[in-house]
Amino acid sequence: MQSSTDRMVATPVPPEPALLDLREIIDFLFRRWKLISCIAAITLGAFVGASYVVTPSYTAVAEILLDAPKDYISAQELAPEFRDNTTFVESQISVLRSASLLQKVVDGQKLTEDENIDGSALEWLKGALEVSRVGLADVIELSVTSHDPEQATALANAVADVYVLDRIESRYEGAKKASTWLSERAAVLREELSRSEEAVQKFRMEHNLLATTHGSLTGQQLSELNIALINARAELAAKRAKYEQAEKLLRTGGDTQTIPDVLQSVVVTALRAQQAVVARKETDLSLKYGELHPEVTAAQAERRDIEEQISAEIQRLIGNLKNEVEAAEAREVALSRALASVSNQSEAEDQVAVQLRDLERIAAANKELFETFLSRAKIAEEKSTLLNSGVRVITRAEVPAGPSFPNRPLFAALGLVFGFAIGGAGALLRELFAPGFMAKRQVEEALAVPVLASLPRMTEWSGASKTRAQPVAYLERKPLSRYSEAVRRLRLGIDGVPETEPQPQLILVTSAMQGEGKTTLALSLAYSAVADGERVLVVDADLRMSAATAFFGMGENVGLVDLLSLPMKPVDAIHLDERSGIHVLPAGAKTLNPPALIASTRMHAVLEELRGNFDTVIIDAPPVGPAADASILERYVDKVVFVVKWRETSREAVFEGIRHLGGRTRIAGIALTMVDEPKLPRYGRYVSIEGNASSGYYRN
Repeated sequence: MQSSTDRMVATPVPPEPALLDLREIIDFLFRRWKLISCIAAITLGAFVGASYVVTPSYTAVAEILLDAPKDYISAQELAPEFRDNTTFVESQISVLRSASLLQKVVDGQKLTEDENIDGSALEWLKGALEVSRVGLADVIELSVTSHDPEQATALANAVADVYVLDRIESRYEGAKKASTWLSERAAVLREELSRSEEAVQKFRMEHNLLATTHGSLTGQQLSELNIALINARAELAAKRAKYEQAEKLLRTGGDTQTIPDVLQSVVVTALRAQQAVVARKETDLSLKYGELHPEVTAAQAERRDIEEQISAEIQRLIGNLKNEVEAAEAREVALSRALASVSNQSEAEDQVAVQLRDLERIAAANKELFETFLSRAKIAEEKSTLLNSGVRVITRAEVPAGPSFPNRPLFAALGLVFGFAIGGAGALLRELFAPGFMAKRQVEEALAVPVLASLPRMTEWSGASKTRAQPVAYLERKPLSRYSEAVRRLRLGIDGVPETEPQPQLILVTSAMQGEGKTTLALSLAYSAVADGERVLVVDADLRMSAATAFFGMGENVGLVDLLSLPMKPVDAIHLDERSGIHVLPAGAKTLNPPALIASTRMHAVLEELRGNFDTVIIDAPPVGPAADASILERYVDKVVFVVKWRETSREAVFEGIRHLGGRTRIAGIALTMVDEPKLPRYGRYVSIEGNASSGYYRN
């Protein structure tokens, strides 16, 4: 058979609870839903009531579009103002909130005469006005809140109108100032331009610097001479090449007929034609008459004459080429001299031209600046007559149909949210500051002591007198009830000690404070044991209250005090309750020093004698808090059952009571009494198997 120790080792250990167990939250809400709902209802009622008590406020809204102004500034210069829309819009919002603009609204609407405005009308308007940008658009939304809807509408429209008017006035003044300044500046620049142009002309005249459309005359001559010299040199080179070629042919005896000028000569061409005719004529006559015929001789003479003419013409053409070369050389020399002369003059003029160019640049800059200012002045003068503010009201404020504050649906929603939040916080605080234990595992985790059983609250005992109808009669009538099963579980827990130890016979039942049901529990244990056939003795060791003695109606019988103080045998002080079958050792006579009697050797001897005469001895001891009797008796007994009232006994009292009992060595376990078992499953990870059991399982 498996030992009890082995059974204890094999007992499954519940898993460690999670930091946030959803079951605990749900069970917490089920436990405290009445408190949370009550607080939420009260808060909701307060918020809804406040929404009907608070004076309603009305908000009127107008919208203003910021458009690109088209006035005295040119289109190219509009970009910088609208390049950074965010900066521009924020600056206009600041203008709308400015004291100077709002003061105009206060004066125009005569807010200083309004009796409903407390304090400064300007400060009131600042507080009532809200100005913001609509998304990323260049639109400003302004709203005015007031208790009077018509006043809110009038003020919103007034602020918008004053802003537009102020914008027009500011731009008109700016246009006038710009036009006046530009005109004055243009007059000054005209004078400066005249002086600078006169200085240029005077300088030219002083240094005899004649100018053309393309620059100075010397510079133009120098440029033309350079071009002419280049062309002359090119021409000289070409003519020299032709002459040298012809002279070489003539000198070497080459064919002068190949000279280009000879080939192009009309005279040479004509003579060659005549030479060809005479040569044919000579050939014909020679064939006809022979070489010595006079006609042949005449033809030969004619041919030689033509050849001499051709030679003379070629000599003349070569002479012309030589003359052209000489003429080109003379022209090139003349141009070189002229260029040198002009260059010398240009160098002298360059020394002065530097100063001239400075004067010309100054004159050109003054001219450009004057023309720019003159153009701007004309544009500003014309556009000031067609001024555009750049802003316009796109949505005028209308009388609001309903109040903007208080928003009753919103108030109700906030009241509900805050109510549940406050209710949850209150329930959580009540849960955290609950004085007692609520579940078995909670007790075991805190005290490291097992909970033997949870005894349900007996509602049918409420208000009944402490008669024999409870609890012995209840156990007798309902042996299969929930309460009876809990008492059996408690007895099983007390007996469930390792088999190597003797079964406990002396059982001490005590609690931390009075009123926790220890006497009822002691009697219930006794009757349950008697019903199982055991011989049981109940010792009423509570010599002050003596609840067990009163329960059995043995107040006049001799009992424990008599047994300890008089020379008598225990059997003479023990009485049998005929109905229940329980042997009872009542408290007996009254004593002024109960601890002394309890701590006597006589008491120890009596308990040892009773151990041998009964199967189980149950000692109903006083609570450990008010009296020291239980702490003394703890040394004489086998096991202690410590009674804790469910959710009522403070944890500090339980800790202190266990400490008074000398720790946990003799404590068999805890008995939770007066447990409201329907509520046990609502404690999350501390859920109780007894609480989950169906009531239909118990027959009676």
